[in-house]
Amino acid sequence: MAYDLELYFDIVYVEYSTDSGVNWNILGNINSEPNWYNSDRTNDSSGTDDDCQNCPGAQWTGEIPDGQIGEFQEYAYDFVANAALGETDLTGESNVIFRIVFQSDPAVTREGVIIDDFVVDGFQDDEDDDNDGILDVDDNCPLISNSNQLDTDGDGEGDVCDTDDDGDGILDINDNCPLIANADQADIDNDGIGDVCDEDNDNDGVPDTIDIICPNTPEGAVVDVTGCAVFSLPGSNFRVLTIGESCISSNNGSVAIEAETTLNYTATLTGSGIDTSANFSDATVFENLAAGNYTVCLTVAGQAGYENCFDITISEPEALSVSSKISSLNNEVILNFSGGKNYFITLNGSRYETSESSITLPLSGVENTLSVKTDKDCQGVYEETIVLTTELFIYPNPVSSGDLTVYLGNTSRTKQVELSLYTISGLKVFSKPFNVMENEVRFNVDGLAKGIYLLNIKTENTLLNYKIIRK
Repeated sequence: MAYDLELYFDIVYVEYSTDSGVNWNILGNINSEPNWYNSDRTNDSSGTDDDCQNCPGAQWTGEIPDGQIGEFQEYAYDFVANAALGETDLTGESNVIFRIVFQSDPAVTREGVIIDDFVVDGFQDDEDDDNDGILDVDDNCPLISNSNQLDTDGDGEGDVCDTDDDGDGILDINDNCPLIANADQADIDNDGIGDVCDEDNDNDGVPDTIDIICPNTPEGAVVDVTGCAVFSLPGSNFRVLTIGESCISSNNGSVAIEAETTLNYTATLTGSGIDTSANFSDATVFENLAAGNYTVCLTVAGQAGYENCFDITISEPEALSVSSKISSLNNEVILNFSGGKNYFITLNGSRYETSESSITLPLSGVENTLSVKTDKDCQGVYEETIVLTTELFIYPNPVSSGDLTVYLGNTSRTKQVELSLYTISGLKVFSKPFNVMENEVRFNVDGLAKGIYLLNIKTENTLLNYKIIRK
């Protein structure tokens, strides 16, 4: 029950009737056991305060005590105990009706009363008080149902009532084997279960019926299916550290193995074309490994049944990857990177550095020379020439080696052009058609002598002449 009432003006109490509701009487008083009303005030006892006009002198009123507000509290009335204290004995009545009376005045509004359960407990006093089908005169536990009449120690008191079921002088609550007599309370493995009823006396997880050869295995030992100890090492005994290749195909990866316990170990490394072993006592290293998947297995000298294996991977760095996107409107290039931690960019002689995966840089000329590398030289250099023009453009010019590129402009739809190259004196070097790829045509100048040349570019309807310098 929970209540929040205006003190002395709002009250609640319990009444009973033994004549089918013709007459009603208040059940109990402020002293009723074990805990009942909280007030015995009446209007007469209120004196000049002149309150409690509706109080019968036995009621609940006011608020639930501090610390209990908002919580349901149990209030109980013991009929047998209170009859012994002089209150009306209702235990012999065959028909009792109870009701809860609530009275309140209209002046102040409070929360009121909540009653969750109203329960009358007890047992029927007849020839079978616990209703288990065994007459009380024959029942070895007449007040607690036990139709099986189990009596382990044969003392005439049923187990459900017996505080010492096995009759060994140790109360069940303290007995480490309550159903088998063991006055000595022997417990060899200290697991709280007496030896006479413990099915695993050495506590190794193998039942005693199987654990015949090694019945007293030391605590914490690892055992086989027969309960006998086998050699083992803690899971934390080995530390395996892998170091990947510093560069692609550098074959300089490694595996380092450390052991906490010093023993005569053998480490065997297999995988990726490797099958090698090393003996050690506390640490060893396998070096010069290529990227790939490996298995390292560890054994101990003299312990034929022990092996601990680890699957490991030797990694390698990604290849340097650079992609560029040109913004002609803003004369910018957006570079996206992968494969490195730090990127070093050179654009038209200006140097930039970033650890981000993207950077935007300005394009200051028609021909823009770009190079990108990482902090690892083995990843190579990405190079690109970016041309910002819609007109025909030849680069690099002068040219020292490699390819000379003829950019036909981004409005060109020509699929093939004829290039003719002449010395400054008019001697023809070559004249042949070239296929256009992405508006560009390229030819190699490594076979040309240093000097000045004239290049004729013939399309479907134009013929253009340019001076080329081979340095």
